[in-house]
Order: sequence, then C-alpha cells, then structure tokens
Amino acid sequence: MRQTSINTSLIKSTDHGLTWNRNEKENFNFPMWPGNRFGAPGFIHYGRNGGQVKQDNADKFAYVISNNGFWNGGDDFILARVRRTDLSKLNPADWTYYSGGKGLKNSSWTMDIAKARPILSQPAKLGWTAPTFIPSLNRYMLVSWYITPTLKKWFQPGLITYDFYEAEHPWGPWTFISSLDDSFIVGGHMYGPNLCAKYQERDGDDVKIELFTSGCPFQDKPNGLYKMWRIPLILKTKPLPQSMMVNDNDSTIHYNGNWLVGSKRGFHDFLDDTHYSNTPGDAAEYTFTGTGIELLSEKYFDQGNIDVFIDGLQRGSVNLKVTDFPRLAQISVFSVHGMSSGQHTIRIVNKSSDFVNIDAFTIYR
Repeated sequence: MRQTSINTSLIKSTDHGLTWNRNEKENFNFPMWPGNRFGAPGFIHYGRNGGQVKQDNADKFAYVISNNGFWNGGDDFILARVRRTDLSKLNPADWTYYSGGKGLKNSSWTMDIAKARPILSQPAKLGWTAPTFIPSLNRYMLVSWYITPTLKKWFQPGLITYDFYEAEHPWGPWTFISSLDDSFIVGGHMYGPNLCAKYQERDGDDVKIELFTSGCPFQDKPNGLYKMWRIPLILKTKPLPQSMMVNDNDSTIHYNGNWLVGSKRGFHDFLDDTHYSNTPGDAAEYTFTGTGIELLSEKYFDQGNIDVFIDGLQRGSVNLKVTDFPRLAQISVFSVHGMSSGQHTIRIVNKSSDFVNIDAFTIYR
C-alpha cells in the first residue's frame, strides 16, 4: 500500500506567508506537473542563501528531485533544474530534466520530462526526501525510506528503514552507504527523513549532522512521535576497525551493587536482556582489548545519569533521560575511539536514584 502524490505545483509568498500565488483553484485545474512523474519533489538543500554555493553551478540553478509519485515507497528518482532567476516565475517551461551524461553540460538536460533518466532506482524503496550538500566533504547525501513488510493497513508499518546514499554531483552516481531501521523505538516508527543543511560541524575526520524526521502512531500527546524531532548523526570518513559485541550478561563484566537483570521484555535490547540499577554508586567494570569501545543503553523518562571512566580517568557524564518520547533501545550513549591498541578498562557508575541500563558493549579492535 502506497500513498500516491500527483499533480504537483510550486507556490510562493511575497508577504511572509499571508497570501500565496498560485491559488488553490489554479493549482487544481492547471498543475505545473500533471500526473505522477514529478509528484513528490524535494529541493536539494545548500543551506541558507544556497545560491552562494558554486558547486555544480548551484549558484545559477536550483535542483529538485522527485520519485514517480508516491509519498512512501517510490521506485526511482529523477532530477530537474531551473535557473534561480526563473524559479519565482512558477513556469514549468523554464524547467529542464537530467537525461544522462555529464550534468554540467547543457546537452545532458531535456525539456521533455518523459526523457528524464533516473538518477537512482530502487523499486518501492524511495520515499519522499530531499538531498543535502555537505560542504566539508564536497558530497551530497540523501536518505530514502521504505516500509517492510508491504503495508497492508494504513498507517500501521512493521518496520521502517532509512537508506543513506552519497554522490559527488546531484545527478550521481549515487552510492549506497548504510541503513538505519526504527527497531530502536519501542512501540513506534519514524518516517519522512531529511538531513539538515544547517548545524553541520567538522570534527577531525568526522562530520556531525542533524537528521530531522517525524513518526507514528499519529497521537496528539506529549510523549507521542507525531511531531518533528531530530537524530544527531556522525558521518565517518574513515572506516572503523573491526568490532565485536559483548552482551551485558558476559561473565567478564563485573557488577558491583544492586544490579538486576531484565530479560525478554520485548524492548529490542541486544539479545533481549539488560542489567539495570537505581541505586547511586552502583558500578559496572569491564576490561577489554582494543582501540575503542561504545556503550549501548536505553533512554527514557525514568532513566538517570552515569559517569564513565576509561583506565581510571573520567571521560564523560551521560544523561539517559529523554522526555516526551517513547523508550529508546540499543542507543550508543558513550563512545571512545583511537586509543592505543591494548588492554583498557571501562567503568560505569550510577549517579542517581533513577534507573540506568547497561545493554551491551561494542569493542573495536
């Protein structure tokens, strides 16, 4: 089951949204893009005043992608462009469509949308989205999304997956990077992702970026998902070392204090179990061999705070509480990389009378 999106038009306002041109009747009777071929468009984001970016002639053209007319589960994306000086005219005759070849050449663009060549094809896996330019990487990224298994009843998905792609140019070639599914959200789902052109930050070899999205069930209540929310992401430009998972019940993890075991709760914890404590001062200690480690835990309104020590030195204080949101599982709440290869010890200390969870460790060799 897919929600169709057809007969698309652009509208504009010159008085801060008080009035709009084109009006509803005009859009209904004479859409700029009749039919479904450009039914779910999304502008490529270059940040505030995007015309200042000269990459791929972005200072001259605005670029827009669209799938073949579906809000969820489109089959392919095509690419269109319009001169920035003509954008506000809202005239479809000013638009051209990528038809193949080197996108900087005018010969690679056609006025006939029927001759547009898809820049990315993944049947039923390309929901509405909009790519974003990452200046510090000189790359574009987009996040597509799809539902598995096939949706039988509106809108009750089983699992929603976000696929990440990158490209050197808007016309591609687009290369798959990785996936993220919403199994970490207990009792809910996410949909409609977009990477934000603002708030990007280079941090050594990495880039910090914000993913904005929404979610369901469609409930009008404070802790519901039907609102705009963000997921902070770290784009890794270098491959991480090989890794292995260590579950919370590993016999080499030493728990001191009043830790309890929670198992088979159905909260998507790693191997469906976790160690938890609500006693201040309770600690857990694990010695490992490698160059890095991540701590996986839960976040929820009833969670507290932990201090994290590496080889006897405090490396972080982590707040596990999240308000107005469902429980989140298998969240990486602390990580350290680039340590000398060898034996290290991590120690986690409960700092409050709220619950804290230890779900698993990821060890990097």
